[in-house]
Amino acid sequence: MHNSMTPRTKPRSAGLSPFSFFEWMVARRYLGATRSGKGVSLISIIAFAGIMLAVATLIIVMSVMQGFRAKLLEQMLGLNGHIFVQLYDDVGVMDDLITDIEKIGGVLNAAPLLQAPAYITTPGGGEVALVRGMRRSDLLDIEDIADPENIKSGSLDDYGEGKNGGSKIAIGARLANALGAQAGDAVTLTTNGGSETAFGRIPVRSKTYLIGAVFEVDNSQYDSTIIFMPFEQANLFFKASGASAQIEVRVADPDGFAQYLPPIEAIVGERSITDWTRIIGPYFEALKIERNVMRLILMLIVAIAALNIITGLVMLVKDKTGDIAILRTMGATQGAVMRIFFISGALIGVLGTFAGVTLGALFVTYIDPIEGFLSAIFGTDLFNAEIYFFQQIPAEMQIDEVITIAGWALLMSFASTIYPAWRAARLDPVDALRYE
Repeated sequence: MHNSMTPRTKPRSAGLSPFSFFEWMVARRYLGATRSGKGVSLISIIAFAGIMLAVATLIIVMSVMQGFRAKLLEQMLGLNGHIFVQLYDDVGVMDDLITDIEKIGGVLNAAPLLQAPAYITTPGGGEVALVRGMRRSDLLDIEDIADPENIKSGSLDDYGEGKNGGSKIAIGARLANALGAQAGDAVTLTTNGGSETAFGRIPVRSKTYLIGAVFEVDNSQYDSTIIFMPFEQANLFFKASGASAQIEVRVADPDGFAQYLPPIEAIVGERSITDWTRIIGPYFEALKIERNVMRLILMLIVAIAALNIITGLVMLVKDKTGDIAILRTMGATQGAVMRIFFISGALIGVLGTFAGVTLGALFVTYIDPIEGFLSAIFGTDLFNAEIYFFQQIPAEMQIDEVITIAGWALLMSFASTIYPAWRAARLDPVDALRYE
């Protein structure tokens, strides 16, 4: 009688807390080989590899695109000014304007600049170039040019020395190679046309200069087109062709250039003012749009890779139908069964995401040796500086970008586990055992 009145023992599994060690143990075992073979394990491996490669690809592509943008912006704003004031024929008041502009807070320096195209020739050939007329002190303020490591031959010691600035110029290394010239050689510059006058067009002008220095700033576009000439000499040489000087202003905050415009306008009056965003801004806006579109496309690829988890878990649920029924009859709740299969799928996503972040970080870190190795294998230059501007692949991995990518991959992985886990929890143990 006493035995009949004894309460039935409560099943052990019914008293387990959510995400207990028991649930984690069963979930981990379910990711292994099955009774019928290794099919589910293979699908799990494929899902893991898909997430890993998708996350790594997204990190690598975003890092390279960010590296390109940062490197281009750094070089373009390093060699070029941030705000430009057109002088036209007002060169006589240039020094007074520069003095007043440099008094504005946040203005690093203001300098005269004259830019004009020219044709440069040597006995070895000829090339079209862009001549930038700058004073010696202003040229040495450009870090990429003043750095001794970037001067490949010659020096800037004699730049700007002599009558009207002298006859020494500095040219890019790729331009020098194309001309077959080096420091100390003579080159001939020819203007691209004269200006119209009442007596007709002024003839094209040519003059011979000496290469005082050959520089390289790790940008193929600049290294193959730029010539620096003393400002006084450039003003004399290009005056007949109608080229006009301007004041190049560099500020402490290039992104916040707008705050400097009102005080500069108050100084220069009705003269035309242009900022760097009007010159190279559209190019960077195009890069930004391209980067956003690429991020969206690759995030969709990550989502597709995460959907492979659904396939693996659905097959796992079918293979473990009998096990699910036994767990339910032993007292496991629907929530416990759902959590077991959720953990199984989440483990694939978490491990795949972690492996993808690790692989992507390693690839970005060693991207140049990898590119060199692949170029050697395929016998071609996979990163041609003539096309991509830079000698090496610029890659900059941003922590917030990596966190966003990892978060998206985990979110899609967790979302992919919900339906198969819910389906396993809804399985009727009686029907499951009946067909076992």
